[in-house]
Amino acid sequence: MKDRVKEFQEYYPSIESYWRSIILFGRNVATYKFALAKSLLELANKGKTEITLEELSEPYTRNLCEHIKKCAKQTTSKSSRFLKACADYNDGKITHQELIKMAICYGFNNVIDAFHVVGKKEIPVKFYEKDYKFDDKKIILTDNMFKLIESPNG
Repeated sequence: MKDRVKEFQEYYPSIESYWRSIILFGRNVATYKFALAKSLLELANKGKTEITLEELSEPYTRNLCEHIKKCAKQTTSKSSRFLKACADYNDGKITHQELIKMAICYGFNNVIDAFHVVGKKEIPVKFYEKDYKFDDKKIILTDNMFKLIESPNG
């Protein structure tokens, strides 16, 4: 696998290739990564640049819940409070607002930091920056994210 990652990063150093390397070889093995990627694309296509975790929670939980309906096992760990909340939401056991609260508390714990990690190191291209300096935690989409969505190959 290291050879394939190296090939993407050294021989095809385009923004699209970095995005693909995250999706194909990224550190996060659970569906969180795919739901986050899909959510970032949705929000970038709406022109959003600064996105609070609450705003991100809307498409993120929708994408995860849709996937869980099709495939219940999402992670290699034994349990996840957040994934249980997604399953409970699908089963009508909790409300949408309760799901959003769970997403804000638990849904982004690892995926935000792990998203740009391929192999054992961060890729040199960032699609967002994490801004957790204040109580209103958010991510800021970079120019690379907007170049990706404007690309015919993105």
